[in-house]
This record gives sequence, C-alpha cells and structure tokens, in this order.
Amino acid sequence: MNRRIQRNALRRSHEISLRRIAGLFLLAMAMLAFPGRAKADAVKVIFDTDISGDVDDCGALAILNALADKGEAEILACVVNGHDADKASVAAVNVINTYYGRGSVPVGAYHGSHGPPSRSRYTAKLRDEFPHAALSDDKAPDALQVYRRALAGAPDDGVVIISVGFLMNLGDLIDSKPDDISPLAGAELVKKKVRRLVVMGGQFLNPQHFEEWNFTNGDVGRDTQHVLEAWPTPILFSGFSIGQGIGTGKALEPTPAANPVRRAYQLFDNALKNGRSSWDPTAVLAAVRDPEKYWNVVSDGSCTATEKGVNTWSPTPHRGHSYLAPKVSNEEMVHTLDVLMALPPVKKP
Repeated sequence: MNRRIQRNALRRSHEISLRRIAGLFLLAMAMLAFPGRAKADAVKVIFDTDISGDVDDCGALAILNALADKGEAEILACVVNGHDADKASVAAVNVINTYYGRGSVPVGAYHGSHGPPSRSRYTAKLRDEFPHAALSDDKAPDALQVYRRALAGAPDDGVVIISVGFLMNLGDLIDSKPDDISPLAGAELVKKKVRRLVVMGGQFLNPQHFEEWNFTNGDVGRDTQHVLEAWPTPILFSGFSIGQGIGTGKALEPTPAANPVRRAYQLFDNALKNGRSSWDPTAVLAAVRDPEKYWNVVSDGSCTATEKGVNTWSPTPHRGHSYLAPKVSNEEMVHTLDVLMALPPVKKP
C-alpha cells in the first residue's frame, strides 16, 4: 500500500514537472513569436513621408517596421506630406503598416495648399490590391492633429521625428497654437517632446548650390527655410549624396507576393530587379540606430536655406545641426538595408 502511494506520488510529481516544462516552453515560444513588442529603450518615431513619387519611401517604411519588429523602434504615427494625384498616399502607408501588423498606427495627411500632384506608379495599386483601413488623402485625419496628438501622449524628450519628404507638416507643427490636444504651442510642444529631428534633404556640402528635391521642389522652399531657422531641437541631416547610388530593393524579390513593398518596387521601373537609390532608408537607419556606426557625423556648424530651399552649411552659428558623411562602403550599406527591408513580419499579415 505504501509503495503504491509512493508510486502515485512520484507519478504526480513527474506530471507536474512535465507540465511546468511545457508551460515554460510555450512561454518561450510566445516570446519568440512576438519579439516586436517595443523594448523600454525603443526609439519612439513619427514618420513624415512624401510616399508617392519615388519608391524608396516604401523601403524606408519597411525598414522602420522591421526595426520595430526587432524591438529597436516604436512607431507612434505616420504623416504624409506629398500630393498624390490618386489621393492614395495614406492608403499606401496603411497597407505597408498593416502587412507588418501595425494597421492601427495613426496616419495623417497634409491638408494645406499643394503644388502640382505627383503621378505615382504604385500608391493606387497598393490601395486596390492589398488590405487596409484608410481613407483617401483628402478625408484622412489632418497631419497636424496627428502630430500634436502623438507628441502630447509621448514621454518628454522621447521622440525622434523622421522626415523623408517636404517640410510643410513640420512648419505647421512649430507654428501651431494651443488646442484641446495640448495647452502648449507647437514650438514648445516640440521642444518638450522631441529629442531629435532627422531630415532626408539638402546636399552636404553644397558649393554648387544643388537644388535638392525635398528642399526646393515647387513652392516648398519657404517651408524649408522656416523649419531650418525655427526648429527648436537638434537636427541631423542625411543629404542627397548619402543615399545616392546605394541600390536596395533587389532582396525583396524572393519575398511573398503578399508583401506590398515588393509590389511597389516591382511597379517602380522594376526596381525589384534593378534596385533603387536609398535616400529615405538611410535616414531611417540613422534615426533609429547609432549613426556613428555607419557614418561620420559632422557638427561644426549649421544648415541654412534660401527662400527657394537651396541649402548651405555655415561654420556658425552652432544650433544643434549635424550631417552625415560617408564611412562604410556602399556594399556594406546595401547589405544592411536589404537585410532589414526583406525581413518577414513578426505578426502574420
């Protein structure tokens, strides 16, 4: 009798141990399945894009989502600053975020006056071919309201804004008045909440007065000048030459047809086979990771611009401005960006 009781007790102990091991295994698998949960030190990002005319915005957003999946970034909001003829820019952003399991990230659109619209090769296709829950650009939430709401809810000195397009939204933000979202005016709200602004724009150095697209296209020059003069926190510039000739996107070819970024690169001059320069992807990498790992960071002056948006680097005054200068080879940069761009989503789309 005692032996039977002893055997039963041992069996129950063994079963409990097995259940504990199984529980720990399931917990470990669950943690592996969702490594994209933001870490405490994840960079909190607002992504400001002119997604429409070029396709590297899509690659940049893919990389940002991949970094979020790795726990290095947290995407607070996205805003669109371009003028898409099909009014499908917001939808394109939401399509990509949805593919990565982040369809709930707020997306806003610039509602001010625009120049001529861009004829995108992919935004309408992404809208029509892939799942999303976005309104047309003209009916989407106002970018300024999305900005102010995201910043008001963020920790102090905790946000990095990545601008990979025109600067109208940023100009509206720093000029904004107190409202029911925040009692702070725009410049005060930015100064309190934003750690750094990373801008893909300009040329460094620029002795030939090169008219870089994001700074000078159409009537955006005054917005560029205003933001460079009035922005109250440090700005890191990723100039035109940083991404030029760094052809990424070919790594997307073996990814599933359900990947909207793959489809965008396929539609844009078949960049899926030829690659596309990485102006915007390099800016995202510099914003989330330590830029000194990949570039030399020059901080010996400040950036100014004319009313047309043509930029100049001046040795004085020092206003917290810096710009990227090459360090690693183009081949190494292509590999780094392509690996991130082609990573599958952690959450199944």
